[in-house]
Formats: sequence, structure tokens, C-alpha cells
Amino acid sequence: MIINILAGGATTLWPNNIFDRPGLWIGADRGAWRLYKHDVPMIMAVGDFDSLTVDELEILKSHLKTNEITHVKAEKDETDTELALLYAQNQNPDQINIFGATGGRLDHLLSNLWLLADPTFKNIVEKTKIIDNVNNVSYLTPGLKAIHKNQETKYLGFMPLNAVSNFKIIDAKYRLELSDNVYKMWSSNEFIGDTVHVSFDTGIIMVTQTRDKL
Repeated sequence: MIINILAGGATTLWPNNIFDRPGLWIGADRGAWRLYKHDVPMIMAVGDFDSLTVDELEILKSHLKTNEITHVKAEKDETDTELALLYAQNQNPDQINIFGATGGRLDHLLSNLWLLADPTFKNIVEKTKIIDNVNNVSYLTPGLKAIHKNQETKYLGFMPLNAVSNFKIIDAKYRLELSDNVYKMWSSNEFIGDTVHVSFDTGIIMVTQTRDKL
């Protein structure tokens, strides 16, 4: 099962044909309103919905069944995207794609990118991606891992999200071998073929595949 989460980020950063992708949809805050406006069925709408007008929220509530919307108070510990990810995780999916989570406020972007470092999500780290029209972000747990090239992107990057040890980039254009953790974005690497292998012993690594904007 594939679950897609639509957060409330800028529509200009959506990938092409976003709603043609397979999977069930969850709307986070204004993402739920946008799913409604595009006639996309959703299994859940979740958030404080502070980005919606009173009328928009009432329309959304009338469109969904009671068990399809979770309206939380604005003063909360979790972000709306985090709440959507928690719900997605509970469905035991094979894959989770998050859209509308980039652009806009920097604190929102960083919060979204670092969500998978939370031990709460340890079971879905490698199942989750954050996707927009130029970026494809995935996550790795320790071991020897193969990264497959996204054909729409050019550059490859690695960012330790926590204490990563013995990190090796084995067969990319630029190789790397670190015994100690370095909190640094190892960016602008490239694939030589269709697959790059990396290994590390502890921690979580964020993998970015990206291209320049046209």
C-alpha cells in the first residue's frame, strides 16, 4: 500500500501530474483543502486548519465523514505534517510520499526534513520520501545500502541527521570515507551508473536527489 501526504506548501513546487500517482491520500492542514478542490478522495484530513477560513473548514468538514477528519488545537507539540505521518505510519504502508512539504518558511522545511530522525518513526524511515518538482528526498538506516538513480534528477547529496559513524560513499562520482560523524551536507555528488552504494554503522542519513530549476 502507498500513502501520499499533501501538506500545505506552495503548489508551484508540486511535481507534474501529482494526482495521477498511485496511492491513498492524506491531507495535512491546507493540503486537505487542496485535495478537496482537486476532487481527490482522502482517507484522512488532519491538522489545526489555521490556514483555512471558517467557511473553508466548514465545507471540508461537510465533505468528509467524522472519522475522516482530525481537527486538533493550534497549541500542540506536533506539526500538521507530523500528525499526518503518524496516521500514515499506523496504516502499515509499504511506501509514504510527502508532497507540499518544501518551500515557504524555513522552520517548516527543516522540521519536515528532520521528521524521520524522530525515533517515533523508526519503522518507516526507509519507506518515506519527500518529493517536489526538483527534489526527491529519502532516508537510510545503517548497513550497506543501494541508492537507485531518479532519472529526473542529476545531483546526489547526503546529510547525517544524527550521530552517524563509519560513513562511506562507495561508488559515486566522489567517494568519501569518514570514521567520525560530521554534521555536514555532502552535496553535488553524482551517479556514475544507475546505482550508488553507501554504508554506515549508526544513525540516519538523509539522501537528496535533485536538479537545478529550469
